[in-house]
Amino acid sequence: MNTPIHPLLVHFPIALLIFGVIFQFIALWKKDFFNKMALYLFGSGFVMGIVSYMTGDSAIPDAREKWGQATRSMVETHEHYALITMIIFGAILFLKLLMYFKPFKWMMPLIIVLCTAGTTTLTLTGHYGGKMVYNSPAKTSAQTSAK
Repeated sequence: MNTPIHPLLVHFPIALLIFGVIFQFIALWKKDFFNKMALYLFGSGFVMGIVSYMTGDSAIPDAREKWGQATRSMVETHEHYALITMIIFGAILFLKLLMYFKPFKWMMPLIIVLCTAGTTTLTLTGHYGGKMVYNSPAKTSAQTSAK
């Protein structure tokens, strides 16, 4: 049995980025420690997210075996949200690094808004990835025909 590496890696950026967002919100009240930890979590989560994104193609044969022709649209949706998520968290990481050299008052509210958006797209990415793994095609088609 040949297990694709993508499903094994994706949980690292999910956890790191979510904890980064949590720590970023806590940093609004307790600045130093939580702000630095958020930066480290965003940095490592972003790097692991890039690695996970790049290994996504390794899971396509398993998805194609399970879903057949429906694979393409499901993979594209999942990949689309993953790319948006990485762009958002890349922007957060860039702004946090920029704050160390030249802090502006408008940066923190923007980071908070981006954290909310990034968490939303991260959730959607995981949702569509999970649908490919855990839903069976027969169940999905039965659910859509019942509606």
